[in-house]
Amino acid sequence: MAGVVRALLAAVVLGAALTMAVDPKADYSSDGGLLLSAYLFSRSSDLNAWHRGFNPLLDLDPVELSRHWGYDAELHHVTTEDGYILGIHRITGPSSSTPSWSVERADDGLGNGLDGVDGSEVGDKRRSIRQQQKPVVILAHPLLSSSSDWIILGPGKALAYLLADEGFDVWMMNVRGNTYSLNHTTLSTKSAAFWDFTYHEHATQDLPALIQYVVRETGEQQLQYVGFSMGTTIMFIMASERPDMARHIRMFTGLGPVTSLVHTKSTTFRVLAHTTPVLMRTSAFFGIHSFLPSTAALRTAGEIFCSDGSLTQPLCVGLIDALSGRNDKQTNSTLLPYIISRTPSGTSFKTINHYGQSLRHGFRRYDYGTTGNIQRYGHEMAPKYNVSNVLVPARLHYGPNDHLTDPRDVIPTCSELPNLLSCDAVADPLWTHLDFVWAKQAPELVYRRVIADIKESNLAATVA
Repeated sequence: MAGVVRALLAAVVLGAALTMAVDPKADYSSDGGLLLSAYLFSRSSDLNAWHRGFNPLLDLDPVELSRHWGYDAELHHVTTEDGYILGIHRITGPSSSTPSWSVERADDGLGNGLDGVDGSEVGDKRRSIRQQQKPVVILAHPLLSSSSDWIILGPGKALAYLLADEGFDVWMMNVRGNTYSLNHTTLSTKSAAFWDFTYHEHATQDLPALIQYVVRETGEQQLQYVGFSMGTTIMFIMASERPDMARHIRMFTGLGPVTSLVHTKSTTFRVLAHTTPVLMRTSAFFGIHSFLPSTAALRTAGEIFCSDGSLTQPLCVGLIDALSGRNDKQTNSTLLPYIISRTPSGTSFKTINHYGQSLRHGFRRYDYGTTGNIQRYGHEMAPKYNVSNVLVPARLHYGPNDHLTDPRDVIPTCSELPNLLSCDAVADPLWTHLDFVWAKQAPELVYRRVIADIKESNLAATVA
């Protein structure tokens, strides 16, 4: 059976590569085979034994990579009310401005731990950080991704590093189920119960736990929040349903905001949305509960097939274009091995299905069917998320050429927000969804303004 799967995979990859070679300007958003290729690679357990090691930087996690680039970085563990243990990555600043900490493990007694602090010096170190009174920013990643997205462009370009250079205390979220958040107080990742979540739980469990932890660790009561894609989805939900947590957010900056996906132009995502229910049942039958986790096979394939000089590098570009839109001017092909070594990062099938439901029903809670909805919600239809309840000041940025979250879905969301400060298209008519984290000009076209707006927001709060 594995041989058949590999043969099918080879046929799909070869066909896509030949198509690109013949017509490099073709639109690959309709090629569901590209997504299938990635999925099969991620599921091929025998390929996970492939030897890796061409570029050692590809094996570094965000803390290690940040330290490599000269930043003080830490791994924190945050435990949610329902027992998920989230790996949170923090960048406190360039190494020259903040002393490096040891790599011993410390716990606060609540199941929340800090890697990077010598237990005997926890109090002094934390007081030292608090005395610096650095403004805090939380960065929340998109679907199937991780904190790595915020550092992938490297020093001087990646948003996390730019913020750290400007004196911010940067906390990068990782939601349950991704590469860095695969632990639980009682559940195993092999159990279906571990994967019984959607982005609703990211919003009502993961994000509140992180906010509480950051407030306690830093002493800062007001935090800045920057979300991209799903990172915006969970803020819309949390701010509307957990005002007790939303009061800690001074301003919400949303990049490529996602609520309803009714007008999405991504045929790949539409195909995925319609096939996910079948995939859920089939995968559950075989005991497979996670969707597109990071694997050694996929990382190695990225390094072999996507590096500069590889004849198949256009296929890797096509995989990205297929989902979010095409913008050749902003594509940095050299980064592809780094991107694929970290993305996809895994999620639950239920989360994918929840987004798929938003194509048909708009921005609502998870649809369990008529009977299930009546049992859970008391109504035949899953309730809508009320964006008009989001009172946090918000600045949203969207891509004119975003195939995933179409401006026709974004603009109505903007009009519903009662405390909207701005809702602007990026000044590049071809700007796509993933350009917000991977584009060559992301610093000039997006990040500089984001940082300026955050500074202005903090200054206004200081003088008020």
